[in-house]
Amino acid sequence: MKNQHEHTHGCAHCSCNNPVLEILKEELFSAENLTKINPGSGKATHEKPQTLMISGGIIRPMIGGSTETVESIGIADGNVVITGQEADVKDYMEKNHPGYQKRELTENQTLLPGLIEPHVHMIPTAMMQGWLDVSPFEGQDLLAVYDLTSVGIIINKHIPKIPGAVILGRGLDPSLMPFEEKNGKKELITINNTVLDGINNQTPMMLLSASMHTLYLNTKALEHVFKNSSEIQKEYGSADKYISETKGQLQEGLQMTPALNVVKLQIIAMSIQINSYLTHLFKLANSRGVTFMYDAGLNKVSEMLLSKYFETHTEWVRTGGAYLCSSQEEVDKLDHYKEPDHYKPVYCGHIKVVSDGSNQGLTGYQSAPYLCDPANNTGVFNFPQAGIPAQTIPPNYNTLINTVVAGKGWPLMVHANGDQAVTFAINAYQRTLAQYRGPELRNRIEHCSLLTADHITNMLQMGVSPSFLIGHVGYWGYAFKEVIFGEKAQMLDLCGSTLAAGMRITLHSDNEVSPLGPLRMMEQSITRIMEKNPNDIEVLNSTERLTPEQALIAVTYDAAWQCYADQWVGSLNKGHFADFVILEQDPLSLNTPSLQYMKMRNIPVLETWVGGICVYVGDKNEKAVSEKDTIYSSNS
Repeated sequence: MKNQHEHTHGCAHCSCNNPVLEILKEELFSAENLTKINPGSGKATHEKPQTLMISGGIIRPMIGGSTETVESIGIADGNVVITGQEADVKDYMEKNHPGYQKRELTENQTLLPGLIEPHVHMIPTAMMQGWLDVSPFEGQDLLAVYDLTSVGIIINKHIPKIPGAVILGRGLDPSLMPFEEKNGKKELITINNTVLDGINNQTPMMLLSASMHTLYLNTKALEHVFKNSSEIQKEYGSADKYISETKGQLQEGLQMTPALNVVKLQIIAMSIQINSYLTHLFKLANSRGVTFMYDAGLNKVSEMLLSKYFETHTEWVRTGGAYLCSSQEEVDKLDHYKEPDHYKPVYCGHIKVVSDGSNQGLTGYQSAPYLCDPANNTGVFNFPQAGIPAQTIPPNYNTLINTVVAGKGWPLMVHANGDQAVTFAINAYQRTLAQYRGPELRNRIEHCSLLTADHITNMLQMGVSPSFLIGHVGYWGYAFKEVIFGEKAQMLDLCGSTLAAGMRITLHSDNEVSPLGPLRMMEQSITRIMEKNPNDIEVLNSTERLTPEQALIAVTYDAAWQCYADQWVGSLNKGHFADFVILEQDPLSLNTPSLQYMKMRNIPVLETWVGGICVYVGDKNEKAVSEKDTIYSSNS
């Protein structure tokens, strides 16, 4: 593992900077390939919004962030026109929208504003859908059995039929496999070329880790890369040296790039289907009640692809995002910020900076080493500067953030997982906000995984809000507690403390690092149950649990606010978009004990509406849309 001073900027960082997209963006998005992706110039056809009065059941419009109910809601021309008592709504609709349709919900059916995913990666996720899914998830649940044997079964059932094609897999997560015992100590399982040879030693295999920090290759793949890469031949001299020195564990963009370049044409052929993959992604989101997604890593290519998609396809979800900047040169080219004053697909609300990596990928930047192998590993910081002590914030990082906020006036979201990365982000915010002279900005820290009381106090004073990847607790909490951090895991996702201090918070999936699903995210924030514990139900730091009401606000009202979308979505105010979801059950009605909330992710989504148009109708008798429904394109 490289230390701070050896590391160069441009690593894979979780989903925030997908190495495949970075490597292939020039070739994939050539004029010829863009024509294949978006043939013709047809315009999207849209249904006419319904004029509708909905009453009965449980209706929570979340106006002003309140979870109180109303008797009825009226919608017309794609917007909410009134909420309140049924008689008042009826009078208004008859007077202003005669001929409206009436809908009566049953007793337990619940209408909420459309749920929000405030931190996702749409284009990278869609691009990778053609890769074989070797992740630990089935829907929103962890697989009952997830180990090298189960992964091997999946791989060997999907050997590419095209001669010369490489097995391409995504989502491999050693941190969610059974631990190894080494010298009486628990360790994460080690995956290298010989381990993968035990799965398949005949077909070249490249498996991208869930954190996107590592590309794992079997021996056949290493030989294939060496044979077809002049860069690797020049650097290593022989295939045996390449194999022995890397052991099939290619770290960061510098090592991954030559290998991915060798399979570039195969990846491009799969990625031509990106529009169908985007449609699958958005329909999956609708099936989980999502009507708004905020991309936490836009660039010119992904922004253009999404914009072109919405020109020719139904707008299944509203979209916005943050523009990813990874160098001072990129930041210097920014225009001065102007807050979005009207909605358009893929509007830009923030600048994004990635300061470190992934805690479960052992690249989040820490003040003390991880407890597990490799020894003395404190992760990586993506803005190193020669001669700067490890615990001192690099001046170039300060300069970049100062230019974004104080110089250009942009709201900023900083990816910071490790506690040292969070400290650096807070210090940089303090310095730049002392110089900033402008309207209040909705600055964020993404993931914000490991917090102290001082972190919370400083963030509150600066008006910086956290967005928590709550799957760190629900999915990875057990690994953090048992192997990666020990007692330090108690610092994970301090949702309760940040709210108690008076901050506004949100919950996110970082899809596809974890599955889409605000109801699941609510559940994990309410229970804080570590789902990977094989023996018992165990809670990680119960004092940080949210109430159901707090969790609902975090995925609706406050999520919209954090994404500069609260003038359109997040609540069903008069004049806001008629974006809403109808659930079979009220997520706030699940009574104690807290284990009841383990059912929250399974509450059926009956309908999802965007702009007064029903974009999803659930059927309990049919299989729900699943991430694993996508056909593995390399087989064709």
